[in-house]
Amino acid sequence: MPRAGPACMTCREKCRKCDRGRPSCQRCISKGLVCQGYPDQFRFCGIASRGKWKNARIPANEMTLQSPPATSPLEQQTASEGSTPPAPVSRTSRSMAIESVLVQPVAEVRDDLKSLLASAQTKALLHHYDSFMAPHQIAEIGDEQDNPYRAYILPLAKKQIGLLYAVLGLSAVHLGRLTSNKALIETTSVEYRVKAIRALSDQVRKGQNTSLSEEEEDCVFATIQVMLLHDIAESGISEHGIHITGAMSVCKPMLISEGFNGRRQRAVFFIGNLAWLDIIRSFAGTRRLCFTQEIREMVATAGGHRFELVNGCPREIFLIIGAVLDKAKEYKMGWTSDEDFRSTLMSAKFELHAWDPKDKTYPSSDPRWISVAIAFQYACILHVHRLLDPSQPASSPEIQAAVVKTLDATAEIPSECSLIELLILPLFMAGADSLSRHSQYYVLSRFREIERRSEMRNPVPADLLKQVWAAREAETSAAGHEGNISWRDFTCFPELPRQHDYLII
Repeated sequence: MPRAGPACMTCREKCRKCDRGRPSCQRCISKGLVCQGYPDQFRFCGIASRGKWKNARIPANEMTLQSPPATSPLEQQTASEGSTPPAPVSRTSRSMAIESVLVQPVAEVRDDLKSLLASAQTKALLHHYDSFMAPHQIAEIGDEQDNPYRAYILPLAKKQIGLLYAVLGLSAVHLGRLTSNKALIETTSVEYRVKAIRALSDQVRKGQNTSLSEEEEDCVFATIQVMLLHDIAESGISEHGIHITGAMSVCKPMLISEGFNGRRQRAVFFIGNLAWLDIIRSFAGTRRLCFTQEIREMVATAGGHRFELVNGCPREIFLIIGAVLDKAKEYKMGWTSDEDFRSTLMSAKFELHAWDPKDKTYPSSDPRWISVAIAFQYACILHVHRLLDPSQPASSPEIQAAVVKTLDATAEIPSECSLIELLILPLFMAGADSLSRHSQYYVLSRFREIERRSEMRNPVPADLLKQVWAAREAETSAAGHEGNISWRDFTCFPELPRQHDYLII
């Protein structure tokens, strides 16, 4: 019987038996470890379990990028018009022009920072990240130089190779989707992502044995956030939910050693975004929550308006829903009584209803920030209703009142306004309880507007809603049905020891 292949790097280091699962060892996954993959003579295409190389082992020297067109669309346009200045081209066309220089296979780039930064592929992908992606990661600031996705991530990436790999992987998958280039999606981005995971694993392991420098800690947080953005750009799902949990393992010693009082603005920025992503994934399952209310309070106090500019949710609402999810997790784990749980939720519901968005300060004087705040306010009210009574029918008057409030608030934000990109979660939460065809159509239309504006498609929100609506329609046709169809029923897989994270942003 032929050998199944070598053990993964993680099992080899720990001198234990490996199940040689592809693309990741299931023994590593079950123990909450990052599987470092297999020896370098084999590279894995299709890490997301798709493409023609699914479950295959391919020798590295056989893997090459698809050859791009000899002349990019931008060059063709310039040539056809002679000396006439070219008309403005779309971002997608400019992306294809950048793509034309991506001809160097990842396997041929040496694994040292200087060589990697000097390659044409790296320069093209960093340019795509800087000019196309970073402006959409934070509202209002956009193309300005103090955009933290430029000011923080790019300088760090030029010093820390693990973060550089993560940025290149994110840029490659985004550019590949814009240009329908399968090689960028299934080969280039996967190669960089595997290298980023290995580097991140090494850093986290180092942090468990010795103290990391401030720059190294910040690099871990930045790498994890970039890899989560990669998940969003690729599928909207972070498999096995290890990234955010890994960030928390670095946060804990930091809190113990220095109290983390907000002095380090770069770290506060990344941790704030990860704490919000922790909230979002916990909407699908409260057991997944891992950041503490102490960290959330630090972020709310020290993070300033950058938190809202990236995530949309007002910091006061962030703290209220964080406390709710803390109590919900305690209840699920059997650590608190039913009476205590319900009392906390009823108090939070009252606090959310009493919160006055018109009496708050916002990142700018744009009055539409109030509508953004209201949308998040009532999206969180909807979630509290569902925690109190998961079986409450969507037709309940108080559920429908919150749906209407949320959708009316989102309707105040036009498609050309950058704030629309912050509204995926409120639209999703209202959509999950929308009953009429016109409100469902409205939600999907707004998702398409956000996709066109941001040039990043997260398929999870629309896909989940369509499943919920189809299941509800089937159930309501059955006589006497009075229950609820929860979107969370479609995000839980009992056979998985560690659930996937659904990133609805």
